[in-house]
Amino acid sequence: MSSNPKKNEIAAVDASANEAWPLFVEFLKNKDSRITQARRIVFNRVFARHDHFRADDLAAELSSGPNHVSRGTVYRTLDLMTEAGFVQKIRDQDVHAHYEHIYGHGRHHHLICENTGEFIEFSSKVISDEIDCICKKHHFKQRFHRLVVFGTIANTKTKA
Repeated sequence: MSSNPKKNEIAAVDASANEAWPLFVEFLKNKDSRITQARRIVFNRVFARHDHFRADDLAAELSSGPNHVSRGTVYRTLDLMTEAGFVQKIRDQDVHAHYEHIYGHGRHHHLICENTGEFIEFSSKVISDEIDCICKKHHFKQRFHRLVVFGTIANTKTKA
């Protein structure tokens, strides 16, 4: 019996989004924000992605077709998803905001190549534990942390 990785991947995305949606709805209700089909479309599209994307790219994807969503709704929904802890916003060296959904994913950090713009994800229990230790030492209640290291990948050329 062979398994179809694409089908399993889609099912996992759907399960993750379906699990997270009621939590997002509760967050929206607590903020007295509207729960709309357009927000659900943005939410689902974000959960279907497994990359670091820009809001403009997502808005362009959703600008036409049966699931059309306005650019403003995309930006507002991303802001709400970030505030609720479902999405992380990462700024690159050019001050562009990139997003990734983080719900259900372990803590990780990023290396960003200044030549290519490539994002490299890595996890380090040692780094995370050290940050936790520093916070504890200073009686600092951590909400979350993010580590982004800028540099260059060997043998890469500056992007045009």
